[in-house]
Amino acid sequence: MPLLLIICTICSILLLSEPIFFGLSSTSTVAAATNTIPTAEVETKIPIYMISTRGNTTYHQEVNRSGYNNNYLFSNLTSLFELCPSEVAIFIHGWGNDEGLAKERLDRVKLALKKNNYTYPLIGLSWASDKLWEAAKAIAKENGPKLAHFILDLKNKCQDVKVRLIAHSLGARVALSSLDSLHRNSTWNNGNFTLTSVHLLAAAVDNEEVSKDPTDIEADPTNAYSVKSAYGEAIEEEVVRFDNLRSSEDNVLEMYPFRPFDYAYKIYPLFEGDLALGQNGYQSSPNITLPENYKEQDIKDQIKDIYDADKIEGDDFGLCSKYPNIYTFCQIKEEGWDFGLCNSLGFCRVSTGDNHAGYIGFRNLTNTSLLADDGAIDVVIAQWNSE
Repeated sequence: MPLLLIICTICSILLLSEPIFFGLSSTSTVAAATNTIPTAEVETKIPIYMISTRGNTTYHQEVNRSGYNNNYLFSNLTSLFELCPSEVAIFIHGWGNDEGLAKERLDRVKLALKKNNYTYPLIGLSWASDKLWEAAKAIAKENGPKLAHFILDLKNKCQDVKVRLIAHSLGARVALSSLDSLHRNSTWNNGNFTLTSVHLLAAAVDNEEVSKDPTDIEADPTNAYSVKSAYGEAIEEEVVRFDNLRSSEDNVLEMYPFRPFDYAYKIYPLFEGDLALGQNGYQSSPNITLPENYKEQDIKDQIKDIYDADKIEGDDFGLCSKYPNIYTFCQIKEEGWDFGLCNSLGFCRVSTGDNHAGYIGFRNLTNTSLLADDGAIDVVIAQWNSE
């Protein structure tokens, strides 16, 4: 009898209590009782376009194909010129990017802008940076007038549109060259046009090139017979806001990123025999003549200690297929270490501020359609919003 009483008591408790094991039934009951329907978060939509100057074109060509990973189709430029939005952002990628990588970089910027609630159209410039360094530098400068042509066309059609540039790495040379081209353009000057803002991220240009004084360029013997120029006057007169966002720890741009592990390892200083604007900041010794609107900030803490920003396997230079036992290069390829994070001795490491590829954000390790971090783009947006 006591046993039967205990069993009946337990059954009564179970019948009168909330369903524990049948989660679906429990949820349905609560939803019906409260009459609440879950609502999805409103998604930020950014119209995205791409123009290309690949193939030795003298003028940009519209890219009508699909974007990164075939996730979407690029919007039609005709609609951009018809709608005349109040603002657009133009992104310029850096060195070593074929069209596929250019799409990835543009998509990452889109995700970072979206994360910061930016909704205006985004336009990517795809230029032939997938060349050896010296050739890529020359091509970057040649692309300045081509980008300037596009900007002028847009301002002529949509005179009130705010145009913003974001340039990463060697894309900074394209941006600076475009400012110089606009500065010399009579149609642009007669229209009293200006760019609303220019942001250089990890600028792979010399630290004296923001000077207003050409003699600051001529005084540096490493600039002889080079593509380098003094862009300060164009910066001051053609841009409302100009910002250089740099990381003093940038492994691609700094002098000895692996000290004491490999004293010979350096990338930009080795190529150029000079210091980079995107790591060292503007040249202070000897002093240069800066534009009045020039600003810079060391944003190294924005560049997280993540070794793979794009979730794309690193370039193994064809060595893994020929010599699969070469640990250094195969490790870089398989694990996706970004450029500049592994030295010539096979030592790989990443600390805050190191990753040159991370200024425009880091993809999520498990879902590449999302970001793990937005890099320095949140700083860019905050500065735009402060105007």
